[in-house]
Amino acid sequence: MLTKHQINNRENIFIMDMDKLVPNNHLVRKIDKAIDFSFIYDIVENLYADDMGRPSIDPVILFKIVFIQYLFNIRSMRRTIEEIEVNAAYRWFLGYDFNDVVPHFSTFGKNYVRRFEGTSVFEEIFNTILYQAMKLKLVKMDNIFVDATHIKAYANKRQVNDIIINDSTNRYVESLQTEINEVRVEEGKKEIDFNEAKKVTKSLTDPDCGMFHKGEKERQLAYSNQVISDENGWVLASQVFPGNLHDSQTGLETVINYIEAHEEVDMAVMDSGYDHPVLLHELFKRGVKPVIPYKRPKGRKGAGGSSNILYFTKHRFKYIELHDYYVCPNEKVLTYRGTNKQGYKAYKTKTKDCLNCPFKTQCTNQKTKVILRHFYEADSEEAKLIRLSEIGKEVYPKRKTSVERVFGISKMNHCLGFTFLRGLRKNEDRSFMILSMYNLKKLATIMW
Repeated sequence: MLTKHQINNRENIFIMDMDKLVPNNHLVRKIDKAIDFSFIYDIVENLYADDMGRPSIDPVILFKIVFIQYLFNIRSMRRTIEEIEVNAAYRWFLGYDFNDVVPHFSTFGKNYVRRFEGTSVFEEIFNTILYQAMKLKLVKMDNIFVDATHIKAYANKRQVNDIIINDSTNRYVESLQTEINEVRVEEGKKEIDFNEAKKVTKSLTDPDCGMFHKGEKERQLAYSNQVISDENGWVLASQVFPGNLHDSQTGLETVINYIEAHEEVDMAVMDSGYDHPVLLHELFKRGVKPVIPYKRPKGRKGAGGSSNILYFTKHRFKYIELHDYYVCPNEKVLTYRGTNKQGYKAYKTKTKDCLNCPFKTQCTNQKTKVILRHFYEADSEEAKLIRLSEIGKEVYPKRKTSVERVFGISKMNHCLGFTFLRGLRKNEDRSFMILSMYNLKKLATIMW
């Protein structure tokens, strides 16, 4: 039987109980039960005047509004305020009834510029929420899982300029560069000037982001968000960089900073993008075992380009550490010839040794064969042994249920995949809020 509902009750007046309008299993109830947001007062207290100025909007309400935005995947603050206007659950979470006026959508932005920008407020909120999970012994600190994701910047990739900048390095790479020049001086060669200029693409609208291009993905302006989690998926640390920097560069800073502050870390589990000798060396130096995946040795196709035979890779050559040379499959010696600016030592055969070699077509299409060995090659070899060990095989697959899950959920459901903010610091603060919310949501679900 067809029933037609008569819309005649829009002018009715009701006496309502706000608490009864919110379902018992609503997510905002779970979060409200999981944590007391009054800790925010202590964090922001020094940013407000004690005895002058107009009364402010409650800072707890300001940050709760941001949590609502990212928790429920609302794209903008303007849209968030529109949703709060009509949503009983959101109002209940803020402590508002339907007669209370919701703050203007620009309120948080103005407070950010005047109070919170350039402070550690967002990181402190992140750390406080994480500490609640640690107090319940939900976080395991011995094995950390490291990965990075790219956040699409709010900038037109066609409005860019190519500029020349000095190539900056961190303190760990500077240590390697010092070693390189010491070796070159001993060999009677000229020291390398590492302060060279390089060309980079800069956005005109957001100069802090970087041009990102990986594999078949289109070139886009982006930020790179380095994240560290434990094996249960609790986010332990976050740092944002320009998107044009490689994971091995940005990961070096993020991982080492975290490890130096947390001595209990035993293993760092990372994907192949972090398989760089300097990073591995710094981890071993601090007593942390890196776990990285197997990478199939890369080789070029045989002479002429039509053959499917790959050239011999370095793994086919035996290194004699005592005398510092390599031996090829034909029992010929590759002697040390020098060190390049990346820290790779070159070993080369004699022309006559390759001239009539039976393996020539499988080895090289040049007159001689050159093998590169990094200063920290021993650390790379040690990392490969860890990868092949039982513990390495057990720990590495947990990446997919830890840090990779963090990215999957946060980008799909919580606005991490894009940004409407411009500037590195703003996007780092934004990332702290999204990942704080991620941990809080996880904590609330467990405690409910």
